[in-house]
Amino acid sequence: MIKTILVPVDLEHQARHHLGAAVRIANSEQAALHLLTVLDAPPVRVSQYLPSRYQQSLSDETRTQLETVVSQMVPGFVPAGVWVRFGSVYREILAAAAELKADLIVMGSHDPGPVDYLLGSNAAHVVRHAHCSVFIVRPSSDAA
Repeated sequence: MIKTILVPVDLEHQARHHLGAAVRIANSEQAALHLLTVLDAPPVRVSQYLPSRYQQSLSDETRTQLETVVSQMVPGFVPAGVWVRFGSVYREILAAAAELKADLIVMGSHDPGPVDYLLGSNAAHVVRHAHCSVFIVRPSSDAA
């Protein structure tokens, strides 16, 4: 039984094809969705020159954007929360999944590029290290 679904969302890319799949699963399982965006933490050398509330301000702005995504794409009868974290994408996804005791992670994927072949994608890292099921959704060929 699936009760908690973590859905990583990259707000910089408009591809959110996986969110529809997550909503369908949540609806059929009567599960809660948790949308997560992971932001890069500023380097230490740079952070000393940023305003003291820079990270909080960025977090608040990102949370607002995630809430807009929820209002546009998640029906009101599906419980949904939003999360913003800073750090390594796959590590923060795994940490959030552990904290939420997620039963499922639903992630979008893209066609792999040269960097993915050399370093591996975030999705590949999550699949290898997650302690719950991971559902990877590729975009349909007509969405490209």
